[in-house]
Amino acid sequence: MARLGSLTVVLALCMPAQAQDHHPFHAEYKNWMNKEYVGCCNNNDCQPLASENERETASGGVEVRVEGTWCPVYAVHYLRQGNAPDWSTSHVCVRKQIVPAAVPVCARLLCYQPKPGT
Repeated sequence: MARLGSLTVVLALCMPAQAQDHHPFHAEYKNWMNKEYVGCCNNNDCQPLASENERETASGGVEVRVEGTWCPVYAVHYLRQGNAPDWSTSHVCVRKQIVPAAVPVCARLLCYQPKPGT
């Protein structure tokens, strides 16, 4: 039984490190909330946004490309709480799809933080 307990402790210690490898800014994202007070980050939902995946619309709005689809950024998506860990780019949080095609990609957009000056 003691051996099983030791294995559990070792696995528990390894899991955060593994998640951190896939999500390098988790510590900075974990307290993010959008304008509806909805948390943005769940270990792998947030990431820097490449400039080619962000564009301004003709009406002055913003769209971000998520999984190949251009999604509108609404006022609710902007942060109420939190700051970008890296100001050289915009950041986006998108809930990962658990069941294929269960929720449209744009409905999974949680938060958006624009690059300063854009």
